[in-house]
Amino acid sequence: MSSLSDLLTYLNRRARRRRKVQPKAKALLWNNEDHILLIQHPQEGRWRLPGGYVRDDESAYDAIRRVLVELAGVLPERPTPIARIDEGQFRTDAMYGDFFLMYSTLFWVRHWREDAQRRKSPWEVKAFPSDSLPQNLHEEVSLALNALRSFEKTGQIKVF
Repeated sequence: MSSLSDLLTYLNRRARRRRKVQPKAKALLWNNEDHILLIQHPQEGRWRLPGGYVRDDESAYDAIRRVLVELAGVLPERPTPIARIDEGQFRTDAMYGDFFLMYSTLFWVRHWREDAQRRKSPWEVKAFPSDSLPQNLHEEVSLALNALRSFEKTGQIKVF
């Protein structure tokens, strides 16, 4: 390398070629009373599915149980995987130019119970009747409802 500028250019190009896969787990909580449980961060303003990243040392099942307690204060019973949701193309929004492929395992949860040990979270949690969901929904909710309809018809886990 002839200069610091050349070295930085080389390192930047090399870093941009790295690809990482970041798995997530999300849940469509729809109970027998026909209510869907959604969460809303005070700064975002849209209602979305509870979910989060799968840690290196856990499965998607473990992650959805952990995240539902952390964000919504509920313990899921028998989460059923119903779809894989691709969350866009490789993105360059991470440090050092890494590319991330984000995807979620979508779980359908029909039964859950409140967790007395709920962590403090800035997320608002609310159950809505399925026929009167709020206007400010994140697009992932519609996608999850389509995935559920597909799963109910075929019994197959599909990629959306």
